[in-house]
Amino acid sequence: MNGGPRSPLSDYAGAPGEHVLLPSLVGSLFPLLPPGSRRAFRIALAVVLLTLVAAAALRVPGLFLAAAALGIPLLFAQYLRQLNWHGAQRVRLEAAVALGIGFGTAFTLISGALVAQNYSIPLESGVAAVQLRTSDIGVSVVAALLVMAPAVIIRVCSEGKRTSLCGFAIGAAGGLSVATSTTVARMFAQLSVGLVDHDQPLSDFLIDAVIRGVAVPISAVAVSGIVGAALWYNPADSRRAKIRWVLVLGAVLLAMTHVWLSGQDAAVASQWTKVAAHCAVALIAVLLLRLGLHLALSGESVSLGEAARTAEPPKAPSAVRLVSTWIVVVVVCAAGLVGLTAATTEPTERYLCPPNCGSPPLGRPAVINPVFTAPGGAFAVSYPAPGTAYSVSIDDAGVTAEFTSGDTGAMRLFGEPARGRGAKDFAMSMLNDRYPDSRVAYEIPNTLVGYQPGYGVAADDWPDGDNVASSRIRILVMVAVKDDMALIAAAAGPYRQLGSDSGPPTGAGLELALDMGKYVNSFRWRGDPMF
Repeated sequence: MNGGPRSPLSDYAGAPGEHVLLPSLVGSLFPLLPPGSRRAFRIALAVVLLTLVAAAALRVPGLFLAAAALGIPLLFAQYLRQLNWHGAQRVRLEAAVALGIGFGTAFTLISGALVAQNYSIPLESGVAAVQLRTSDIGVSVVAALLVMAPAVIIRVCSEGKRTSLCGFAIGAAGGLSVATSTTVARMFAQLSVGLVDHDQPLSDFLIDAVIRGVAVPISAVAVSGIVGAALWYNPADSRRAKIRWVLVLGAVLLAMTHVWLSGQDAAVASQWTKVAAHCAVALIAVLLLRLGLHLALSGESVSLGEAARTAEPPKAPSAVRLVSTWIVVVVVCAAGLVGLTAATTEPTERYLCPPNCGSPPLGRPAVINPVFTAPGGAFAVSYPAPGTAYSVSIDDAGVTAEFTSGDTGAMRLFGEPARGRGAKDFAMSMLNDRYPDSRVAYEIPNTLVGYQPGYGVAADDWPDGDNVASSRIRILVMVAVKDDMALIAAAAGPYRQLGSDSGPPTGAGLELALDMGKYVNSFRWRGDPMF
């Protein structure tokens, strides 16, 4: 015998037999599937996750992009085919997908320059850090609104029979299309590294797989799906009409959580901290989605049986057919991307040293540019003049010059008390604090700052998160210490191999480095002769 009345949360309306608070991905992302189909989709979802891991292990950018961008969205498209939509409902679904692709592509093109500049600000402090986080959060607010936009537009512009399941499908399809097109555009830069990426650490690939391939699409389905369910909700009576506002509240909470998460991406934190935050948000999104759908399906004027009959396909798909269809599409897309990479990637140039050794980012002092003098006269340094390809900002510690041409990037010329630390300790401490997951590429030989011997390091960082425009960032830090005052020249921006097309070969890997030498050697300590 049953021990007592069952809890109202013990039987999830979207997957009968499951508890509402059970974080089942299949029952949450693909509600009202018959039991046979649920098993097939569980197997297919496992194949998606295994493919992401395999693509990360192989380090083939074309395969990784196809698996990360198309994994869950392609599975959701196969789910929509099982729902037997036809007529006006199918037209609305197709319109949602078209709007989502258009919004995502336009958003990426418009916001790309801003995102690239944000990730190129090196060793930020004070006002620079505030601007970085503010602009990145602003981009995320727009992204969250765009994910919800297709469902809102279609609901306003169309009439007809309404059910929360239909609204969920339309909203989720539009939101996933926005997320997928944005992911493709953001990750497309990874194809420039060649057929195989030997430089990026495996851990970065795995983190990218979790964030872009799993957490982002789950959040997109949850936010846009709840919005669609709220807009299409058809209450059985006036008493249950309040459920719509519960759904709206859930969508708002998820959108705010997404914005908070983007703030964590912009913050100086380790990659594992960020991936843990993304996983936590995805879990919250799944639970809120399940609760919202449960309330909506239970409170509608149509019965669950009618909704299930509407959603049930004529024949449940076999796991073999579902998985094979997914694999074929992903492999075809990956083959196309790999072919594109092979056709557009130039072979690596080889140089014999000597005589083609290049030179470190050193140069003659800037003699015609304006000079920054620190409060109290502790040091002075020249910086780019107005009208050049730089946007310059000045604070008490030094100068930040954002490179607005070419590959973009930024350099920071500033000073801090050394407090007994040597140049190498100072440089590595600063690098580890600001870019905790960066990897040292090489030490810069014979580093001079203001013609004072010091220490220099070149490092690489592969930024993660939703709003990332470049797949690899090159960081240069050069420090010299004199009279317990450390003078630092730092630069960061998109990595690019420099060769014959951009002057003498150099391992700097940063276009900005070709111009920064004259500023590095314009540093002067208190008492040094001025230029």
